[in-house]
Amino acid sequence: MGEMKTVTHDWRDIFRAFKMAFDPKKMVLGYAGLLVSLAWCSAAVAFFSALKLIDTTPAIFTKLVLSSVKESLPVAVRSVFSAIVPMDFGEFFVFGVLVFGLLMIWSLVGGAITRLAALDYAKDESVRLSDALKFARKKVWSYFWSPLVPVIGVFFFALCNVIGGLMGRIPVVGEVFVALGFPFALISGFFMVFIGVIGALGLCFMFPTISVEGSDAFDAMSRAYSYVLSRPKQFLVYCIINVLYGLICLSIIAFVAWLMIHLSFCTVGAGMGQKFSLIQSLVLQKCNITCLGFCSATASAAATTAISLESWSMKFLAGMLIVYIFLIKLAVWSFFTTYLFSAKTIIYFLLRKEIDSTDVSDVYLEDDEQKTEMAGTTEKKDDDSSSGKGTQGNPSPDTEGKP
Repeated sequence: MGEMKTVTHDWRDIFRAFKMAFDPKKMVLGYAGLLVSLAWCSAAVAFFSALKLIDTTPAIFTKLVLSSVKESLPVAVRSVFSAIVPMDFGEFFVFGVLVFGLLMIWSLVGGAITRLAALDYAKDESVRLSDALKFARKKVWSYFWSPLVPVIGVFFFALCNVIGGLMGRIPVVGEVFVALGFPFALISGFFMVFIGVIGALGLCFMFPTISVEGSDAFDAMSRAYSYVLSRPKQFLVYCIINVLYGLICLSIIAFVAWLMIHLSFCTVGAGMGQKFSLIQSLVLQKCNITCLGFCSATASAAATTAISLESWSMKFLAGMLIVYIFLIKLAVWSFFTTYLFSAKTIIYFLLRKEIDSTDVSDVYLEDDEQKTEMAGTTEKKDDDSSSGKGTQGNPSPDTEGKP
């Protein structure tokens, strides 16, 4: 029998998320989710930009991964703000298509990761990747709608206010109607704030709820709101621990990746000489992909010098270096993704234990999973009973000569 893991069932279990995130199955899912998301966004933007619906190029998504943290964060913030700015119908349609595709991708990937994390933490079991994907596929629409329910709620109350404002266009009567009915608009605004803010805070519990309980989107939403409102102090403490510990873990992983890249460049460059230095300068000029938050002065100096490669082989080497480092940086973000899903699943278990007094080992199992668990329990009992066969099989001296 394997050695049982130490589980304290308190805030210290959040630190287990670092080890849980390194599960090869979770890493594969996170890596695949990021690759598919980049491919989906790039293909969709390329298609709609060809139709002249938007002016954005697909290169912006690749640049987010290739750029350093200091460079990519402003790009991401500008992209978010540009998406919030009033859009025309074409831009709104493209934005909706992108969000729909990303929700579908991460409903499957995030559902499978949280399912693996739930069984790992509660049952100390490692299920097959295909089983986790099968479970996520069955619940994909529950995962899909769970983060949209608060958005739909905010949109509903906003639409009520808009309709009331349209009625205000009626001369005299409309103005009186708005004047008398404006308190209802204020109440509607309160519900928009309540649903939006609490929904944003409880968003992290929606996927774990479905993976642990096997429920639907409405149960995920109700539990998310209930847990945030019932234990706000514990919720904030768990989130602060999760964020601080996650940033420390991400910094360690990013530093290891940067050191690996830096040492590889230095050692290969020592053997290849000036030729490799020229290629490295070109790579840094195209994009500061070797930074990973630990930049050096040579990167900015290389960007100010015009560099060109004449032979196709040197261009091929430079291109392959970009591809390799792109995959390494994507692996760093893949770890961060799996860490977030794993940590949020642990926090959900802890809050459920405190609020609902539900045992941590209580996880929804499908029919085939229940049969597997029962078979494992039976096998364990058989092993325990077989260990005493040597004593039971020998006849006692008192009965040896009796018929």
